[in-house]
Amino acid sequence: MSVPRWPSDPADATAPAPVDADPGRLLRAAEEISGLAPDLGWAEASGLTEGVLDAVSHLLADAASRRDTPRPQPLVVGAIGATDRLPDHAGCRAAAARLRAHTPALGDHPVPWVATAAGVLEEVADLLDQVADRTRRGVLGPGDKGVVLRRLHRCQRRLRAALPAP
Repeated sequence: MSVPRWPSDPADATAPAPVDADPGRLLRAAEEISGLAPDLGWAEASGLTEGVLDAVSHLLADAASRRDTPRPQPLVVGAIGATDRLPDHAGCRAAAARLRAHTPALGDHPVPWVATAAGVLEEVADLLDQVADRTRRGVLGPGDKGVVLRRLHRCQRRLRAALPAP
């Protein structure tokens, strides 16, 4: 049994914690993240959010299996044609909080595409909070749909840039 080392002086207490590359933790994060996509009220945005979070989950699973490069992934465009409705603001808030809970450990991960995934999670969390805020204030309108979709496409492009070229 090892005994934890306590810092002997206060300067040691500020040293960064070691990076946790535990495969089990990555797999648990991947599993949770894959199910966090809330209803954004627009089928395209909800589908694209689900696709982005699913792509992050696959990247985390690849890192957990200690792959040298992530596996190629299909491009997700999102569903089309459903009737617009109000977003689930509580679901957006809850998902944003859970996504942010994963970003600190993932951002310090030694595998570069995991750090990219952490940045994407933070961006999606910010977007979900903004959708929830605008929904609660009653100011989310049809004009916001394009902005939300552009931000989600930007997240998807960041993830695709982390993948190896075919």
